[in-house]
Amino acid sequence: MALYNAFRYNYSDVTDSSLVVDIGARTTNLLFIEPGKIFSRSVPIGGSSVTTALAREFNEPFAAAETRKRESGFVSLGGAYADPADVDIARMSKIIRSTMTRLHAEIMRSISHYRSQQQGKAPARIYLCGGSSGMPYMREFFQEKLQVPIEFFNPVRNVAIANEADARQIARSAHLLGELVGLGLRAVAELPNGIKPAAGQRYPRPRS
Repeated sequence: MALYNAFRYNYSDVTDSSLVVDIGARTTNLLFIEPGKIFSRSVPIGGSSVTTALAREFNEPFAAAETRKRESGFVSLGGAYADPADVDIARMSKIIRSTMTRLHAEIMRSISHYRSQQQGKAPARIYLCGGSSGMPYMREFFQEKLQVPIEFFNPVRNVAIANEADARQIARSAHLLGELVGLGLRAVAELPNGIKPAAGQRYPRPRS
């Protein structure tokens, strides 16, 4: 709900059906948003699914596979694109693509469910966010698969940045800040089409 509020605050001008894809470590949260309508689903595929597949493929501990992924991992573009010269990196990119293909299948199933069971519209635009969404070529992969405009969700689009803050660092990390901004918005008096806690209640505070 915090992510929904961050979206409505920053993209109040968007009236088309939208899908926010929040790719975390263990799960991917899908948030379908239309004027007057919201639907969410959690898919048990995320960054750790990629790391687990790499650990199995390279026969190495999870921590070593995570380091490998962070240092040189990317989503293979497939098709006619040339593979990297490094055989292990090429192998890794294909494993990452395979895991993301599973996620794509779940997203398509969720879109079908939303349209048939919730009478929703197919997303006209998709916004990526979450820690695993920043992997190189992630946006290009989903653009190829889903054939709709895809961009990274910017939760500080309409949020003023303090002078003492590092604006460049915030811009680089914006896709990680959706829930944080949404939680901060609970102190804002008016949220455009947002969800507010009931009287006497508060959103749960994030754990440090």
